[in-house]
Amino acid sequence: MMNNFRYTNERCPVCREAFAAEDDIVVCPLCGAPHHRDCYKRNGECAYSDKHNEGFVWKPENEPEPESAPAVAQPPFGANPTYQPYANPANPANPVNGQMPPFAAPAAPYQFPNPLSAFPPELEEGVSTADAAAFIKKKPQKYLHKFFAGKSGKRTFNFFAFLFGPYWFIYRKMYKLGAVFMAMTLALAIIPMFVPQYVRMQNEITEISEEYQNFDAVSADDPLTAVNEMYSKMLSAEIKYPVGAAVGILCNVVANLALSLYFGFIADKKYKEHVVNSVRKINSSNFAAGNEEFRRMRIMSDGGTSFGFAVLAAIVLMVINSNLSSLLSMLIK
Repeated sequence: MMNNFRYTNERCPVCREAFAAEDDIVVCPLCGAPHHRDCYKRNGECAYSDKHNEGFVWKPENEPEPESAPAVAQPPFGANPTYQPYANPANPANPVNGQMPPFAAPAAPYQFPNPLSAFPPELEEGVSTADAAAFIKKKPQKYLHKFFAGKSGKRTFNFFAFLFGPYWFIYRKMYKLGAVFMAMTLALAIIPMFVPQYVRMQNEITEISEEYQNFDAVSADDPLTAVNEMYSKMLSAEIKYPVGAAVGILCNVVANLALSLYFGFIADKKYKEHVVNSVRKINSSNFAAGNEEFRRMRIMSDGGTSFGFAVLAAIVLMVINSNLSSLLSMLIK
């Protein structure tokens, strides 16, 4: 929970309730507007999202107007100009050293900076940074940093694309690219199934695993011994089929790791291309011509993320892989 001292007496732009000291407040990364966390989740976006493309920056509603400095009384003509009315009581004869400094004008109210001011106004020709941020929607500053770093020749690495592979691309709505990478991932999982030794090795390992699933039936007195026996038999099965073991390591470990590294290194570049091309397509479309509000709505609706499609893609790939593996296993067995 963040410190709320800056938002005392301010109101949430969604529910219009005043913020309290114990409220859980989140701040829009684009304009700095504070919201109750629940209100932000319920609204699905910043209450001022329609103004982001105009460079809107939130300002406190109750900020005080700056006051002018109080006028300093001028001494009468001919009076001693060094005289000050605020004399030092301990030394009345030295009023100059004992004078009190005049009160300065109150400091200007805190101005929340525009989070996009750190970036150039244009990401690519015809695509403003504000439009790109609205399309990215989630963690725009993080990806804008990556995009502009890439323009200057720096190589970036996307850990989430490395970890989740094609599902990250689908999560960021790069559906075609995600489908291609899903096919590549599926191919790596299916290729070993065309090697008879690998299939026989996997069948033996599966039978050994099923045999030792019930420790009570195998070795009720010493379950640890049963586990050791199980892994010993599995290792023997791998040694029995050296070609199958080599193919499994090559495809399931080495090739998968190389593919994951490839995803991590190209993800940010491909995502920038996706953002730029999508925004340009929206800007050049007939329905957006002369209708700025509709154009902004289309950018935000086409962008963002899709967690549901990413989960669905993972389930589909798992089902296909399982069914094909079972079918090939039956044919070769």
